[in-house]
Formats: sequence, C-alpha cells, structure tokens
Amino acid sequence: MNFIKSVTALLILLLLFSGNLLAGDSKVNNIKPNIVGKTYLFDYGSYAYDITITSDKSLHWQLVKGTFEGPDKGNNPYLSSQIVDGIIYLSWKEESGMQFYNLMDLNTGKLTTHANLLSDGMFINMRTVSLKK
Repeated sequence: MNFIKSVTALLILLLLFSGNLLAGDSKVNNIKPNIVGKTYLFDYGSYAYDITITSDKSLHWQLVKGTFEGPDKGNNPYLSSQIVDGIIYLSWKEESGMQFYNLMDLNTGKLTTHANLLSDGMFINMRTVSLKK
C-alpha cells in the first residue's frame, strides 16, 4: 500500500509540473508543508545531514556524520511542496552549483534524493529521513 502511495505521489508531482509546462505558465498553486522551524535527519548510511528549515524561503544544512564531497554546511533558498499528507518534496541549489531534489516520505521514513553534482554528474540515493525536532 505504501508503494502505491509513493507512486501516486510521484505521478501527482509529474502531472503538476508537466501540466504547468503544457499550459506555458511557470507558476502553480503550491501546497506548502508545515516545515518551518523543523530539523530533519537525512541519513545515507555512511554519511548524514541535518536539514533545518529556518524560514519559508531558507534552509540550513550541515554534515553530521561521515564525509561527502564539497562543503560540510550551508544556507540556501529552497522550494517545497506537500504532495500528500506526510510526503514532502524539497529542493535547493547550493552555492557550489550542486542541486538536490528530495522526496521525503515521513509516513515510512523513506528518502529519495536526486542530485546533480559537479564532478560526478547525476545520481539517485535512497535512504532514510526522520524528524529530529
């Protein structure tokens, strides 16, 4: 059942963006999730990040376990959407040029990250997400 919810959420996300592109409009009505002031742990196994939503436009991220290429903390503007209850899409572009697109399923704790790294190109990392505070 969770698989069906996840697939449905992804399809809704795709329809939101593709319908918008077909209409030639770059703005859509966005359901903003209630995430300001919350910190999430993005745990990728050998490394992990705290992602703190500091305002409705900015987030702070910090490497809290292991190592990963590039800087270990930063502040960036972000975009977010609530796909369905408990499923949030969160994306940002870092000053380094790296881009991250995350589907957070807070119902199951599953995290899917699509990333565009400068040196390694694009990749997908599927691990876990949890609310820290």
